[in-house]
Amino acid sequence: MNSQTSGTKNRIASSAGQFYPSDPQELKSLLKKCFSKVSFTPIDGELMAIISPHAGYVFSGEVAAAAYKQIDPNKTYLTIFVIGLSHRNSFAGASIYTIGNYETPLGEVIVDLPLAGKLASENKVMCFEPAYQLSEHSIEVQLPFLQHHLKKPFKIVPILLGTTDTDVCRKVAKVLEPYFVTGNLFVISTDFSHYPTYDV
Repeated sequence: MNSQTSGTKNRIASSAGQFYPSDPQELKSLLKKCFSKVSFTPIDGELMAIISPHAGYVFSGEVAAAAYKQIDPNKTYLTIFVIGLSHRNSFAGASIYTIGNYETPLGEVIVDLPLAGKLASENKVMCFEPAYQLSEHSIEVQLPFLQHHLKKPFKIVPILLGTTDTDVCRKVAKVLEPYFVTGNLFVISTDFSHYPTYDV
């Protein structure tokens, strides 16, 4: 499924078979089950962002589905910004994949390459370092939910944060602020817990 566009290199799914099923039919079945167990809660105003966990689907799939179910499946978005946190590499800023699309067992997820390239090349706090994203799951595990739920074509900008330093994160947020507008969607991929007690 590698893109045939000259000079591009797709980011191959590295977490399939670990965080979620690698078999397309099994994955579709699990996603359908997750969505069937959660309800839709209308919100006032326009949905601009969701926060979704990035653990294995057997642990947090229903919670993720609860977030995605709030999105109008028939809405057309200009760009969906998927922001995750690096678990394997530490770096001062954000890495954006700018050379190809993301792949999952459900097919290819189109990356908004012109915008991704612009952000990576024009802002010091952002960079193009694909190696940071190749084995990272925090962005990848969100994509099958988008593929399953959205009925219209969409494109993403995959942004991987390399730090939790508040000052750096503020700089990244400042760069992205002009894109936090009607027509775009932000998906924030996060750890909701690292196994505290239920009461905590």
